[in-house]
Amino acid sequence: MGILTRIFNLFRATTSDLLDKAEDPEKMIKQMISDLEAQKKKAKEQMTEALALQKRLERDTEKEHQEAEKWEQKAILAVQNEKDDLAKEALTRKNEHLRRALDFEKQLEMHRNNADSLKESYQTMEDKIDEIKRKQGLLSVKQKQAEAQENIYKTIEGLGDTSGIMDTIERAEEKVENLQARAEAYQEISMESDQESLEKKFKELEHESPDMEMELLELKKRAALPVPEEKTE
Repeated sequence: MGILTRIFNLFRATTSDLLDKAEDPEKMIKQMISDLEAQKKKAKEQMTEALALQKRLERDTEKEHQEAEKWEQKAILAVQNEKDDLAKEALTRKNEHLRRALDFEKQLEMHRNNADSLKESYQTMEDKIDEIKRKQGLLSVKQKQAEAQENIYKTIEGLGDTSGIMDTIERAEEKVENLQARAEAYQEISMESDQESLEKKFKELEHESPDMEMELLELKKRAALPVPEEKTE
């Protein structure tokens, strides 16, 4: 298992527990993404080093093969010149380079397998980070909805027993109704009093004495006559 796979499995194993303990899941997700991004950066550095090592192994392997080929050519030259001892030494050198080339090839094969696993794990981590980022927005909306709903329930719970409040409202309504009734009663009494006063005045006119009317008329006539002139002696 590659190092990135182990890192990712560690995050996956601890994420649920961390979210349960987190006061703010949205902040926790952001922190987790930040941590994964940091691990991805380190993994990229490791991939760069791994690629560089692979290049060196390839060069070393090729170099050993080239050296083996050179000593083989020298062995041929020694045989052509009937120098068997030199030919044997050349073949010995050739075989040494071939053995080293074989060792490098084995290391190179193992390193390529590890590098491939590292690349796959790195890609898996990138995909998971992208998935978490895509879900982050939806998680934020869900969290805000849950918080709003929780606040509503807390508000309702904080109201407690509202019977006392309702009793107060009912008493206030009853008091207002009584005030309205009293105002209407005062208005009605005032209107009746004005009507009675007017009727009383007309009744007094109807019951005035006829003699008094005649006397009043005679007085008015006399008041209209000219004053008689005084006699002189």
